[in-house]
Amino acid sequence: MSGEMISISIPPFPDFIEGNVKIFKEGQYHPNRKNLGYFDLIVVKKGVLYLQEEMKRYTIKENELIVLLPDKHHYSWKPCEQETVFYWIHFYTTAQWKQSDGPSRFISNLPIPDLHYHQHSYTLNLPKHAKIKEPILMFELMQEILDSTIKREYGTYDIWRTEELFLRFLKFVEEQKIHKDRTTLLADEVQLFLENNFNQPITNKMLEEVFHMHSNHIALAIKSTFGKTPLEVLQDIRIERAKQYLLRSDMDIQTISKEVGYNSEVYFSSRFKKITGISPQNYRKKYRDN
Repeated sequence: MSGEMISISIPPFPDFIEGNVKIFKEGQYHPNRKNLGYFDLIVVKKGVLYLQEEMKRYTIKENELIVLLPDKHHYSWKPCEQETVFYWIHFYTTAQWKQSDGPSRFISNLPIPDLHYHQHSYTLNLPKHAKIKEPILMFELMQEILDSTIKREYGTYDIWRTEELFLRFLKFVEEQKIHKDRTTLLADEVQLFLENNFNQPITNKMLEEVFHMHSNHIALAIKSTFGKTPLEVLQDIRIERAKQYLLRSDMDIQTISKEVGYNSEVYFSSRFKKITGISPQNYRKKYRDN
């Protein structure tokens, strides 16, 4: 397995362009591509891919990932020997980046002031070729990104949700080099479930049925990882989603409350005000108008 790292300066943050799931039959080759202009991140779910980038060959097996560079030539050095299923994501950045034998550190080229509260410079370090430690979570995250690009009920595309998921995905990829214990892994799985189902009625009993363990065990995992109970985490997810609807849509408060999983507009408004210190109506007026 390669120990190479791809280091990317942040800000600006990388942007998701496109992605999909692909099935190659036995004997099929990956397309021959050169100087795409964007990164190509591939995760193999089943089978094996044989890819070459410039002069270096890689064998990407089941539950492994590879990140191909935007300015290099890549192609198959050998056809698939069995049916191979893989996810791919293309992403783009205007920031400085480089591939090396270990992690690098960049200072962002953007002019970042330091007199006030401000964005900090960060270097995202992605493994070039790595074994995925939590493949179920990885594939769920990738599928969720793809699903978020589908036109919604109101005929719009939730681009903010797509970017939010993509940035979380990059963080997850970066953390592949970090070991996670079972408690943290369970907490991550529960959080992902809550994010995927925040608009549904969720109870501790439901979590027991989904994860096949007592709610006390689930609660301890969430509490030790996030410092909150599962239902408090769910509430935070719902309120953050409501904020986006308030700022980026013209839906009324009753519709928003249903969209984020509350049956009662009154109860939603009271929870929103308790957490943010301001009512949904005033939040929209204050921040969207500004």
